[in-house]
Amino acid sequence: MSLELDLRLAETGTRFRIFPQPRFLTKADGTPLFGEPETVTVSPPPGAVTAGPADDRMFVVDAVGKLPYNQFFRPPYTGATNPPVQPGPEGHFDHLDPASRDFSAATMYATVRRVLDIWQDYFGRTIEWHFSTAFAKLELIPLIEWNNAQSGFGFLEFGFGRTPTGTIDHTRPFCENFDVLAHELGHSLIFAEVGVPASPLDEGIDYGGMHESAGDLVAIVASLHFHSLVDMLLDNTKGNLLTINGLDRVGELSDTRQVRIALNALRMSDVDDEPHNRSLPLTGAIFDTMVEVFQQDLVDKKLISEELRTRSTNLPGTALDLEQIQADFTAAYTGNEAAFKESLLLARDYLGRLLATTWSDLSPDFLTYHGILRALLDADRTLTGGVNAAIIRACFAWREIAPVPTSMLLRQHTLTSCGLESTPAPAAAAADGYAPMIPAPRGSHQNLRR
Repeated sequence: MSLELDLRLAETGTRFRIFPQPRFLTKADGTPLFGEPETVTVSPPPGAVTAGPADDRMFVVDAVGKLPYNQFFRPPYTGATNPPVQPGPEGHFDHLDPASRDFSAATMYATVRRVLDIWQDYFGRTIEWHFSTAFAKLELIPLIEWNNAQSGFGFLEFGFGRTPTGTIDHTRPFCENFDVLAHELGHSLIFAEVGVPASPLDEGIDYGGMHESAGDLVAIVASLHFHSLVDMLLDNTKGNLLTINGLDRVGELSDTRQVRIALNALRMSDVDDEPHNRSLPLTGAIFDTMVEVFQQDLVDKKLISEELRTRSTNLPGTALDLEQIQADFTAAYTGNEAAFKESLLLARDYLGRLLATTWSDLSPDFLTYHGILRALLDADRTLTGGVNAAIIRACFAWREIAPVPTSMLLRQHTLTSCGLESTPAPAAAAADGYAPMIPAPRGSHQNLRR
């Protein structure tokens, strides 16, 4: 969601409070990572979000005694339910007690609606559900007695985390986990916008990796709309997001799965074909692109030097170098906190639009990571005239994302293989210094060479 739209929705939308990360996460000193929920605003105005919560795209059903959906048991749910969550007197839901069941149910709605708002803004249009032939709205089931969660055709249903012995841990409801909800909604967005491979001969190896990467990227971009998370990320890295120091600091102070996955150093030669593993180099390349764009903006605004940016991107690899890079970022960040944040949010919005444009034009059939790279470059040309092409190429090259050795794209074509050979020039033409190339008819090479 662009900065401009976010400001407008704050004035016109319906308010909720949600935790940027699960409330059970703690800092190194044992205090909560996010002690209080953050107020967010969803696009439907007060009154358009009715009891449930519900709107024209989705609705919450707080089921009682429900078993998980399976191939024989599918939406809509028609069993017993708890009373729907009611809005406050002015139509908002920011009055709910974080210790209540109502808060959990409202959090699930607010998270899904917020993530949908963010990505519809980047796409510049409504994203129709991939299950629209069967259901008009997405069914959200927040708190079933199950130590798991799942998304499916027309629904999201969430249970609870597990204790060390595998039993249900009621202190960890998945419906309050922003990352997990955003990731699962990301799969729905890809089904809607990219589709699925049509050919039974298509093994979909890179398609599977793309799906998992897209889920993480949807969550990453959405999570960067929490000001508290952005502030924490910058305060503890000082904008130094490409070094091991930055990764360690994010790991210590933010247990968000998606950001930690994005800050990985894996290349294609490091992973296998399992979709989650295979997604990591792609996610890393795209996240690196956002960070490089962020740092380029810092250079353009003279907040850091080109030399510092180069050092943080091409690390010599010694502990002393890392310490000096961090010290230099700290010096640059101090006193310029607001400017650094603005640059990161601009890079966030660029990445959101880049991905939306890419996914809109991507075919699911026989999809490859190299095809995604080409689509990203096309998208950057559409958005910026190709300003960031060199950054994108470099980030993908480092991750070893290129055409496979057997790709038809790498096949060379000679004049002979194309059926085009030059013949000796006619005498008169040669005398005038003009010797045209005459295409050789296919199958007649031997006669022409006589």
